[in-house]
Amino acid sequence: PWKPDRIPTEIELVGWALSSLARQPLAAAKALRRTVEAGLTLRQRNRQPDVTPPPAPFSAPRTSLNLAITPHRSFGMAEISLDDVKLVRNALGGTVNDVVLALCAGSLRRYLDDHGEHPTRPLVAMCPISIRSESQRGALGNQVSSMLVSLATDIDDPLVRLQAIQEGTRMAKDQAGAIGADTLTNWVEFAAPAVAARAARLYSRTRAASRHRPVFNVTISNVPGPNVPLFMGGSRLVAWYPMGPLAEGQGLNMTVMSYMGVIHFGLVACSETVPEVQAMANHLDDALEELVKAAASA
Repeated sequence: PWKPDRIPTEIELVGWALSSLARQPLAAAKALRRTVEAGLTLRQRNRQPDVTPPPAPFSAPRTSLNLAITPHRSFGMAEISLDDVKLVRNALGGTVNDVVLALCAGSLRRYLDDHGEHPTRPLVAMCPISIRSESQRGALGNQVSSMLVSLATDIDDPLVRLQAIQEGTRMAKDQAGAIGADTLTNWVEFAAPAVAARAARLYSRTRAASRHRPVFNVTISNVPGPNVPLFMGGSRLVAWYPMGPLAEGQGLNMTVMSYMGVIHFGLVACSETVPEVQAMANHLDDALEELVKAAASA
């Protein structure tokens, strides 16, 4: 039978902490070297004439989605057939994730247009990406980094918009590979939790997010799910709608999970910054209809 590890003594905990502190200067030096090398590599790559670099942090346009948030939340949901998404992918190229991003882009564009907002610059999405190696597949725990992707919401034609998203995700993935997906996550280990927590509370209390350009506009996370039925207590799981977290200045999270041939969208929003989140979720069907028509005429 399984037995838990012994609870360490206070002396052991202090010893481990001191050992970790002793190793930090060396680890920080290695992280700094890797960061400088990655920066030089990116600078050289982005100077090439045929390369359009991914959006930089704080290059996203200001929108009503990106104000200081409140504790109030609202939730919207939608379902899209995975077969329809694959039909678009097979006809127009790219990946399922590219089509999902294009659906989100179309929905966001329509929602902002309904509310009198017409950003001339494309919205920017932060997309989490796994940094697990093939040998680490199936292991417990999260190993996640992120990439910034243009949603090309400034483009009217849905087909051209999808093509721009395809190119944008390809460039973002290439850049993440050039940096080394774990480079940024390594720096997080050196942050003092108490200082970071105080800074976050001050940032939230002063509502500073409403006074500067957002780091990005929206979080979009796409997680493949099982294609076999799941059960709990003898009851079959019919559908699942994921819920992602919000952060200051990021009043909308769009999380996507597939299950049994259906893609489920869960939209979590700050009720004040996104007052009609279900209307935004409903626009996903409109965005799909646009892409299906484009695929039929391609």
